[in-house]
Amino acid sequence: MLQNNAVRTLQYDSEIRVAQQPSLSEPRVYDSHISITSQPRPEAPRIPLPVPIATVTGSRTLIPLSGYDCLADLPSVHIEQTFELNDVRLPFAALTGVSSENRYVVRSPLGDAIFAANESSTEKNRLLWGAGRPFQMHLLDKTHQEALVFRKKLAMGSMCCQAKSLEIWIPPGNLLGKVVQSPTFMQPEFFIEDESTGQLTFCVEGPVGLGFCCFSLPKDCYFKIHSGGNMRASIDHKWLASKSQYTTNIYFSDAKLTAKERALILGSAFLLEYLFFQTRF
Repeated sequence: MLQNNAVRTLQYDSEIRVAQQPSLSEPRVYDSHISITSQPRPEAPRIPLPVPIATVTGSRTLIPLSGYDCLADLPSVHIEQTFELNDVRLPFAALTGVSSENRYVVRSPLGDAIFAANESSTEKNRLLWGAGRPFQMHLLDKTHQEALVFRKKLAMGSMCCQAKSLEIWIPPGNLLGKVVQSPTFMQPEFFIEDESTGQLTFCVEGPVGLGFCCFSLPKDCYFKIHSGGNMRASIDHKWLASKSQYTTNIYFSDAKLTAKERALILGSAFLLEYLFFQTRF
């Protein structure tokens, strides 16, 4: 079909060119003087280029496409877990729920994929320790470059005496910060530490009074993130009817949050995903 259209276009173009060529047997003769009635007009002014979106929404003049800088100026991000058919191929997969390495997609409010997150862990740790297993989570950006790495040590979800933590790294080996659980009993609480300053940046607080050791949290859950008494962001885990699955959503209440601070909050959301929203023992 495309080939036929191209042939018709070429034929039509050749007919016009033949019709426009003057006949050599009958040259055109001008019997009177030619009067010029119009002058060539000056070139119309060019339409200015559109202003970049980043310039309108903030002080940035460049829209980053790689690295964790693409988190800047986003009002929210949404974490979706992806599944494959071979995730339940083993008989004991129904007991642990972690027979294979987890994979996630981090999306913008418009649904665009920002990062593809892939877990790296051993099969032995997945089967023995469940959701409390140690792992590395590699986040790749749109250019297929590694933007962030999350590292979690072994920590069982039901053991209150064992602190749970997650480190946030950027390649090739720079530590941005880490998320550490506070030893509380009736309310899940975490602190986000900035590695460069060594100070606590944010406090993450979950729902109050939902069970001893904060072990039995509901699937629909809400966490607030604050610093200095001010609300900076929030994390919730809710059912998404359009995709028939649960998603972990981060809402940045403070528009002045830097890309680094947003990356630290993203790491805390992944830690909550493993500690409270997966099957464990």
